[in-house]
Amino acid sequence: MRMPRFGLRTAQALVLALAVSCGEASDIGVPSRDETFDDGWKAFRAQVVESAAHPGVFIVEGDIAIRGEEALREYFKEHSTRVSQSLTVSLRRVVGNAIVDDVWPAGRRGLTYCISNAFDSTQKDEVKAAMEIAGDSWSRRVGVSFGYIPSEDDICDLEQELDDTPRTVTFAVRPAPVLGSNPYEALAFYPSALRKDQILHLGPSAFTSTAWGKTLEGRLRHELGHVLGFRHEHMWAVPTPDCSAEDLEEEDVGAPGHEDDARLLVGGYDTQSVMHYHRCRPPGSSLGYAQTETDYRAAISIYGLAPSLIVSAVTTP
Repeated sequence: MRMPRFGLRTAQALVLALAVSCGEASDIGVPSRDETFDDGWKAFRAQVVESAAHPGVFIVEGDIAIRGEEALREYFKEHSTRVSQSLTVSLRRVVGNAIVDDVWPAGRRGLTYCISNAFDSTQKDEVKAAMEIAGDSWSRRVGVSFGYIPSEDDICDLEQELDDTPRTVTFAVRPAPVLGSNPYEALAFYPSALRKDQILHLGPSAFTSTAWGKTLEGRLRHELGHVLGFRHEHMWAVPTPDCSAEDLEEEDVGAPGHEDDARLLVGGYDTQSVMHYHRCRPPGSSLGYAQTETDYRAAISIYGLAPSLIVSAVTTP
């Protein structure tokens, strides 16, 4: 097995994960590997889409947003040096150019959230119930927790331009903005995202689309995986017969192996992972989004066991 080499996008990059089906992902904003750097950069830059909802944020690979021109150029430089990975966690660069896991540090693993009143009453009730179940699906095994703070719902839509703004929850759950002509079901963030970008967006189709057994609860299990720092699983695999290259995001295409801002965790490639798009699974695979034992082992290797499991292990005779 080859050991992975690690590339890293600049810490200014805001990486947003879109929970769309493989067939809905865009290939706009994907660097070519067949051009000189200058020519390639010019061609790449000319066709990158800037978010209408967030000026200065560029959408690449169909599901990744990068904040700022400098970060976009750094992304382009590092795109072409990817090698194979398995289940992975995102990485970030810190002071002194050290590379660390992009995960929540000890002491900040009790994540809290508010739910926007901009959802209609029916949708908000659905989000409340689904977030509780999805959050518990992680916290009952892994050393993290997700807590709903309804008292902050009235200020859940305030923009967090400064660190001293009123909202005190870790992140907001809001209806999705319109990003040009590319609809999506959900949009999450990684732990190192700027405070103002720590938002979990849900689009209209998150409440209606049931293709491949998807449910709102399942989508949120997947999105909370991104919030914990986990990358897409299917991006490291050879496309299967039911997931041909034209249906995949460009980051997902090719021989196994890409280098990215992510590192190997545990286990091999897991087609049933909660972080694996449904349409990209082999024929006969289970439907829906649910964590596998490999997912839990990976998360526990980062965050440790859930406190209740530690207590049980200590107290059981």
